[in-house]
Amino acid sequence: MSRPPDDFASPGEAERLAALAHYGVLDTPAEDAFDDAVALAAQLCAAPIALIGLLTSDRQWFKARLGFAPAEIGLDRSLCVHTLAGRDVLIIADLAADPRTRTNPLVADEPRMRFYAGAPLVTPENVAIGTLCVLDTVPRPEGLSAAQAAGLKALARTAMTQLELRRGIAERKTEAAILADHALRLRLALEAAGVGIFDYDLVSGTLSWDGRTRALFGVGPDEAVSYAGTFLARLHPEDRARTDAAVRAALDPAGPGLFDATYRTIAGDGAGDGAGDGAVIAWIAARAALVVEADIEGGAAIRRARRLVGTVRDVTAEHTAQAAIAATEERYRLVTRATNDAIWDWDFATDHVLWNEALQAAYGWAPEAVEPTGRWWLDHVHPEDRARIEADIRRVIAGDGQDWRHEYRFRRADGSYADVLDRGSMVRGPGGTPLRMIGAMLDLTERNRVAAQLRAVVESANIGIVQIDPRTMIALEANPKLCAIWGAEEADIVGHSIAKWTPEADAAERDHLHRRLAAGEIVRETLEKRYRRKDGRLIWGRVNLVSQVRGEAIRATAMIEDITAEKAAEARQTALIELGDGLRDAAGPAEIRGIAARILGRLLGLSQAGYTAVDAAGGLTIGREEPGMRADSPPFPATLARLRRGEILAVADLAADPGLAPDAGGYAAVGARALVGVPLMRRGDLVGLVYAHAAEPRAWDAGEIDFVREVAGRVSVSLARIQAEEQQRFLNRELSHRLKNTLTMAQAIASQTLRNTTDIAAVKEALVARLVALGKAHDILLSGEGEGAALEAVIAGALAIHDDGEPGRIHLSGPALEVGPKAALSLALMIHELATNAAKYGAFSVPGGRVGIAWTVSQLHWRDDAPDEGQEEERDEGQETEPVVTLTWAERGGPPVTAPTRKGFGSRLIERGFSGAVGGQTQMIYAREGVTCRIRAPLKGLLEKE
Repeated sequence: MSRPPDDFASPGEAERLAALAHYGVLDTPAEDAFDDAVALAAQLCAAPIALIGLLTSDRQWFKARLGFAPAEIGLDRSLCVHTLAGRDVLIIADLAADPRTRTNPLVADEPRMRFYAGAPLVTPENVAIGTLCVLDTVPRPEGLSAAQAAGLKALARTAMTQLELRRGIAERKTEAAILADHALRLRLALEAAGVGIFDYDLVSGTLSWDGRTRALFGVGPDEAVSYAGTFLARLHPEDRARTDAAVRAALDPAGPGLFDATYRTIAGDGAGDGAGDGAVIAWIAARAALVVEADIEGGAAIRRARRLVGTVRDVTAEHTAQAAIAATEERYRLVTRATNDAIWDWDFATDHVLWNEALQAAYGWAPEAVEPTGRWWLDHVHPEDRARIEADIRRVIAGDGQDWRHEYRFRRADGSYADVLDRGSMVRGPGGTPLRMIGAMLDLTERNRVAAQLRAVVESANIGIVQIDPRTMIALEANPKLCAIWGAEEADIVGHSIAKWTPEADAAERDHLHRRLAAGEIVRETLEKRYRRKDGRLIWGRVNLVSQVRGEAIRATAMIEDITAEKAAEARQTALIELGDGLRDAAGPAEIRGIAARILGRLLGLSQAGYTAVDAAGGLTIGREEPGMRADSPPFPATLARLRRGEILAVADLAADPGLAPDAGGYAAVGARALVGVPLMRRGDLVGLVYAHAAEPRAWDAGEIDFVREVAGRVSVSLARIQAEEQQRFLNRELSHRLKNTLTMAQAIASQTLRNTTDIAAVKEALVARLVALGKAHDILLSGEGEGAALEAVIAGALAIHDDGEPGRIHLSGPALEVGPKAALSLALMIHELATNAAKYGAFSVPGGRVGIAWTVSQLHWRDDAPDEGQEEERDEGQETEPVVTLTWAERGGPPVTAPTRKGFGSRLIERGFSGAVGGQTQMIYAREGVTCRIRAPLKGLLEKE
């Protein structure tokens, strides 16, 4: 097809071509074993192209190919020619940069190969006939890893083994002849030696039998015998015609003159009727020769048959034995067909090995390709196993042992190797002389493949698995997951007692289980137990323990699942239930704080945990005070800032967190290095903190953080419950008190309104209006969440019925003030009376009238006898100032005002009701342009609850 490159080694070409011809593999169809090899090579080396190529004198033909379409290429395009010169893997990281390959058409043109790695296919005679190679269209400066190179070389050896098996098939052709010879020798060994003589005179027609012949035909010594009446009559009906034909053929002078037949004789009456009436006497083997004499008639010699003389021999035993042997052989054949075991019989005297059909069925060896010798068998044992196997079987043969067994690799006809279990039993002669060994070879390849898969599953399993010797508790095998669970290396586990991984606190339970296993008890159970990791940390494991008998040995397998997190979750759930039970009965924040601290500390293994509320200054106390700490210990500004944003803090090392650097001193003072903190928020404001902190750095896991959050949620709910209960109790007390006050006030209002009154209708109207004002004041009080009401709301409520919508009719101004319930009721009644008077006589009685209510708060020296406005205040330099409220009612735009000549209940209510309730002073000014009412009272009086 094409000439090879100039640097293609030619001195070994003749040997290579001869070897290729000997293998007979060129231009043969694809085979799975070779296809599997290139697939594995491509997967191993992560390459898109993999080939098994054989190089002739002018071409490279591919026995298997993956990712490459041509079945063959010329040697001028071959990259593998460079591999044949060596015996190791050839790696060319960049084909375009290598002077040997950069001009190769496969590199310079499509498909533009850039990377090559190939292992030579070398025959046992050290002749390289081809390669197993992988290619890529991108360069690989790193080439192959050591593991990949070793794997590629191993696959090349496997491919060569396949070719070796092909060569062996053509060399074995003699099995059928040997089997036939063996059957013949077996049959001849069973033949009997008894002989009888007969003489059949053809001229006279008389038949003469000796005593042995008469006995075999069941004829007495004095009985006359004849050919038809005795001989044919005493033959079994099934044999009669055949035997008669054989005799007549032998009597033909023109024929060979020989009679050789086997037939059965039967008991009869000797009447010669030919029917036969008895059982079979014997099987007879008869041989005879025709005696021919020449008669001269007319000068010519005429050959005439004179007699037939021969012998008979009882072959009943031989026939029976042959029938039995045939039946046995048939049964043996059927049994060997029904098994996958290759059964063999090795005769030591002749070095002859007889194999059954399974050698071909299981291993591909046709009988004609098998040399029936022990040497052939040993030659097909893997070279790495051969010396060991031969030494072991020779030891059994030369010794006095009876049984031999071994596992090794046996070469199949296709060159691959099967993993086999071979067992043999010795047959010895007198004195223990070894005669033969009979055995069976079981193919373990599939079992070992499954076992390898199982090992792979065990290695990659997500649970820890350890094989244990129950008698010593020594670990025999351990998978990587178990090493991860115990935080140890495999060398720390395998070869050592697994008892060391159990904490001493659990030693009694551990030892009890170990005694059961050591006693040979078959165990199938699941248990949960603790282990101590190599780093000292305690963990929980769920163990599925299985022990079983393997031959004479007992093995135990423990499958261990790390359930530390599961156990922690269970403990947290139990703790949360306990927390809920405790908080449900808690009577106050202090008790809640104690319950939270106890449960958090116990579950997380901490001494510093609990709940703290935001103090009056907006700060938090995190942890208990240590001896020597100042009462004004610095707050935690950075922590508070993050908590006020609702952020959950989980800090593994407070000293290393730059965001909390301003708080480092405070944390150091309380001995905290790690913190979990969950803020308690109410209406967007920080009201408290549930925390846990450790004295050493600690990585908090998600479960621990969630647990603290759950505790915080329950603490928040419990605090809200206690606050709600306290609020309810307060409201009940407030309601009772206000009801009493209201009834008292209503009684006073009714009493004063009805005193000295003659106009019932006017009295009714005044009483109803005052009671309505009182009710509205209560509505304002009850509409808020606190224990008082806004000053502006009280005034506006009292004036609501007088607001006709005219702009500027009513004007309120002053700072936001909260007044207590007593002040609110009194103020509402006072404003109501002022508004009623204004509606009757003042600004509200005419359109355009205006009422302004203004209030201020000033820092004054207050005393009960404080001077009225305009009067000079006598100052006591020793008296402290305090907040004083000044409220002014001013009417404008109404009718001209004249001072009243008498004062009724309404006037007295205005002048005394509010000021009396809050400890203040009231001044009424009846100016012509409008009424003015000015009230001054200490702020604390307005704020007073009762």
